[in-house]
Amino acid sequence: MIDPDTKEGLLEATRRFWSMHVRTDEFQNLAYGKEVGHRIADYVEEHTVRLIDAEFAAGHQLGTDGQRLVRGIGDVWIKSNDIFNPVNIKSGELRKKGQPNMVALKRLLRGILNRHFDSYYLLIVKFDPKVARADVNLVDLLDYLDYTHFDSGPGQIMLREADFYVALDSGYTPPRLTIVEKVHILLTKLREGDERLLKNREREQRDLTAKAEQFDIELPLDQRSLNIR
Repeated sequence: MIDPDTKEGLLEATRRFWSMHVRTDEFQNLAYGKEVGHRIADYVEEHTVRLIDAEFAAGHQLGTDGQRLVRGIGDVWIKSNDIFNPVNIKSGELRKKGQPNMVALKRLLRGILNRHFDSYYLLIVKFDPKVARADVNLVDLLDYLDYTHFDSGPGQIMLREADFYVALDSGYTPPRLTIVEKVHILLTKLREGDERLLKNREREQRDLTAKAEQFDIELPLDQRSLNIR
């Protein structure tokens, strides 16, 4: 895990950087219009990683070609207590709260079970470009599993942002769980997600089979429900 002093330093450095950079014309030009979250995601990741590389002991996963992995489990790895800890950088608009993807559950589980790491940090940078404001939070996702949802279709753990930020604002203290207990929570989410997916697919299959049994090729095509104009 990341030690308290390094966590505080990482938070302070990130807040300092983005509280200034959010005011630049370069960022402001990105942060208006449709799909702001998608437009700023890579930009925020790139600049935050560059900041961390410059100010902290940090590492990156490399591929067999010696280049940084584009889709490593961590955007950057912070060295603390003699190990590298994965940090996933997330960004978005301050007022919008949905269920964004955090990490593939099976990939997270394999990393823990293979003893590659025992924490998975989210460095979340939220922006309100209208008032040039940036909010930064750093949490271990494994401490906030009660505020996540798992969808077995895409295989991603998603953060229930509305509940998550209410918890943060209320001073929520995560329960003290062992890594074994956290693994069992993840396994339960995996099993329940797989069961939901199987039931949904079986229901869809039944619905399509029933439609196929009633399918009449003699009926004329009817596009009214498509609402084409």
